[in-house]
This record gives sequence, C-alpha cells and structure tokens, in this order.
Amino acid sequence: MSDVSMLDPLPAHDLKLNPHAPHPGFAWFVGIPSDWALLDTNPESWQRSAVRLVDDRFLGQRLRAAERRAVLDFVEQLVADCQRAGTALSLVQLGRMSTGAVGSAGLHLGWFDSGPQPAGLALVRQTLPRTGTVEEVETPIGPGLLHRDVASTVPPGGLTRVRSTVLQLFLPVPGTTWTAVLSAATPHPEMEQVLTDVIVAVGRSIAPATQDDAADAAGSGGPAETEPGHGDD
Repeated sequence: MSDVSMLDPLPAHDLKLNPHAPHPGFAWFVGIPSDWALLDTNPESWQRSAVRLVDDRFLGQRLRAAERRAVLDFVEQLVADCQRAGTALSLVQLGRMSTGAVGSAGLHLGWFDSGPQPAGLALVRQTLPRTGTVEEVETPIGPGLLHRDVASTVPPGGLTRVRSTVLQLFLPVPGTTWTAVLSAATPHPEMEQVLTDVIVAVGRSIAPATQDDAADAAGSGGPAETEPGHGDD
C-alpha cells in the first residue's frame, strides 16, 4: 500500500499548517511517500476534501456503499482526532489489503517545545512509557528514538476495540528546544512493517531549512520549506 522509495518535499504554496498547532520558529523540510495524501483538517474544508480524497483513491475500483461509508467515517474520525491533538501535519493512506478488504492508515506529525530545556534524547527517554520497546534511529540531523507498543484501541470509524500496534518516532532538532514527533497506529499485522518503514523514512527527511535553502526555493519557484503558520498566501 505504500512506496517509501520516493519521498517528495512538500511545496509551501500548497500547504496550510494548522495555525492552532505548535510550530517551531524556524522553517523546516519534510518529505512524504509519493502515494500518501495530505489530510485536510481545516474546519471549513475538510468534509469536501474527505469526499474527494476517498473518491480519488478508489477511482476505477468497485467500492460498495458500506465500504465507502466506512472509509469516510475513518477519515472523519481521523480529522477530529488530529484537531483535538493539535497535529501540525497529517498524511493518510487508503487502499485494499491483500485480503481484498479496504484498509486505511494515518501518519501524523506534531512538534513539542521543551524550552527552556534544549531538545535531546535524554529528555525524550524521560517521557517514554515503560511499556513497549525503544530503538535508536539514525537520521541526517542526528539520532531519534522509535517507540513501539501495543494498545487496545477503537480505530477511527470503528465500533469495537482491537489490538493495534502503535509507533512513535521522536526526533530532537539539535541546537533548538523542538522535537518532531511522528505517530502512527494500525490494527492490521500486514501493515506493521509498512508503517515502520514509512515513519522512519519520513523522520529521516525532516530537517531545518537554512537561509540558502529558503533563498534557493524562493528563486526557483519549486518545492519549498514549510513555515509556521504559513501556507498558500
């Protein structure tokens, strides 16, 4: 359901970040798998976007009315969860599992400000739960921590509790008080490795933009960095 071999930078002119979510005071880059979609969480537009997203993702496929309603319920609940959590950026993947059933997954990026304490792995370790496993992940800007756990959750759009694998990747940005936090969960065993690969790949793409980066992006008119509180102006 996902191609992690291709990560595309997000163009700032196509991206509106949630103004109510915490954002660092510096511009930053992030890449996403080419077959994942941005999730619109804007209260004024998310419903229209959700319908368009589902219809586009299943274009040319036979999607029963009950399946379409279930996917729309998933997206609706996902939007509500992201709005409550103050998620800065959310991605969604929709498609069919190997069993033929409709599958869905979300990947969410938030930012944590530990000021006045500088961001770092020691601080992250203090906040991690005692359950689950933790592994260090190397990225171009330094090491991060990937926490994996199991929880009983009600998936967005679902009615009953199921066993879900929960992943969180914490990436402190050196020289700042900000830590990027990527999170994802799935009740589908066959999706666990896919989500692990995706969350690590996206984590490795996150980096603060330099002044030269911003100047080059502005001059070329191509993909640029995201800026806190900014989107298409």
